[in-house]
Amino acid sequence: MSDVADFFLNKGAANQTASVVDAPAFSLTKVMAVVAPVVTVLATLLTSRIKNVHFDEGQITALIIALVAFLAVTSSADVLARGIATSAEKTASARTRMLRFEAPLTAGLQLHDGTETVTVLAVSDAVPPEYLCVRADQTIGWQKASSIGSLQIGG
Repeated sequence: MSDVADFFLNKGAANQTASVVDAPAFSLTKVMAVVAPVVTVLATLLTSRIKNVHFDEGQITALIIALVAFLAVTSSADVLARGIATSAEKTASARTRMLRFEAPLTAGLQLHDGTETVTVLAVSDAVPPEYLCVRADQTIGWQKASSIGSLQIGG
């Protein structure tokens, strides 16, 4: 059962090497590929039982176009959802660990128009390393280590 779940969540070995989208997002495309033959058989059985319904060529063409459009939208939504899931996973895992300083540190944040004194609260293990800084306007954000000057104890 685990192999089936890995297949539908794109976590199998084949998906790890060939996939651009590596988050374990649910694959609607694979579900549609499995469900489509079942729906086709059920639709065939139902239409063979109904004798008094007749479709003209225009209605049949409209149904075929609607089905193809539904499959296209579903596949597009699947690709977009898996891309968003991968992006979110990479963003979330960028700072897997951080070290909070017992006493806040002060540092100079290098800006394009000068230097701003900031309070440094923590450092992360992101690549490149980042510091969690409180700026003068009280906004908090992660700043790359290369833009932070020498750290001093005191906040």
